[in-house]
Amino acid sequence: MNKKHKRIQSLIQFIKYSMVGASNIIIDIIILNILSYTTGITHGKILFIFNLIAFSVYSVCGYKLNQKFTFSGTPQKKAYFQYASVLFFSMLLNSFMLILLTRHNPLAHHMHRGWNIMKLNHLWLNICILIDSMTIGFLGFLINKFFVFNKKKTR
Repeated sequence: MNKKHKRIQSLIQFIKYSMVGASNIIIDIIILNILSYTTGITHGKILFIFNLIAFSVYSVCGYKLNQKFTFSGTPQKKAYFQYASVLFFSMLLNSFMLILLTRHNPLAHHMHRGWNIMKLNHLWLNICILIDSMTIGFLGFLINKFFVFNKKKTR
């Protein structure tokens, strides 16, 4: 396989991984919003628990989709454990970033007039989720591509 073909294949893999990641982000946002709206919590250390609950759902979905759709042809017995370990590490980083970012809501200062502060806090929480997910997602792709679903490693 020539270099150009490998680059195109890697780009296609990255796009597929991003699509699976987008579905994980949607699952994450839905679960975090359900928990946030039910409890009224939009910031603080409790977000770690919320992230852990969301992680337990989207890790299984993401693994199955990535195994079948993105990195097809690389079944491994240990792959889920490796994939979940990468995701768990990513979730820890994501939780840390989420806790830090949600501490100070800049929207509350600029858009306070006419807006309910709880709505602004929920909006800021969702913006932080997107920022975190995109930042950590790229790192996760590289780790999954070169370590978890590496075809050379499985042979």
